[in-house]
Amino acid sequence: MREPMADIAGTALRSGMPLGARTAVKRLPLDAGTPQVADVWIDGDLGFVLLLHRRGDGLMAEELYYSARGEGGVWERPEHLSGGIVGVETADPSAVECALGGAPMSVVAESGSLVYARPGPKGDGEEFVHVWELLVSDAADLIEIERFSPALPEVSALSRRDLTGPLVLLVLLPGERARVQAVRRGNASLTRLGAPLELHHPER
Repeated sequence: MREPMADIAGTALRSGMPLGARTAVKRLPLDAGTPQVADVWIDGDLGFVLLLHRRGDGLMAEELYYSARGEGGVWERPEHLSGGIVGVETADPSAVECALGGAPMSVVAESGSLVYARPGPKGDGEEFVHVWELLVSDAADLIEIERFSPALPEVSALSRRDLTGPLVLLVLLPGERARVQAVRRGNASLTRLGAPLELHHPER
């Protein structure tokens, strides 16, 4: 029997992936009925997991799950936020590069969702999060994310995430913005590829 996708997402979150680290599907064929984790994004007590799976008709599909961490540090059972057909055969590097059209990185999906951010005895709260899915070239080894908060709009927090697959999640809260750059790693240096993507939560 196939493991429920919510359980797969929960296992990914409980692995404790911090912001700046990730797990992803390598460019291997996806068998029908075997969902795999494409990316994990954890920011404080909010966590998001992108799953890929092969449908019965052979098309690749994605499912986005989210969870909030309660007072005891335990993740709630993940809830499904969205899903659909992936427009790119991400297991095929040539298809990825064709979709990118020579760019090192592009946005392939964007959505907004209202999520519960503070479950538990302290009461419930809601956040309207904005989610991007980025397609990244095989020429890049990592992405660099510079995030700006509404409280300190001129001060950024920098993180780097190693790439092991072509799809990357990025989630922003209201008022946040980010500058995202594809980067290739050299022997002792980093080379930035192309122009950065400037992303911002639409509720600014």
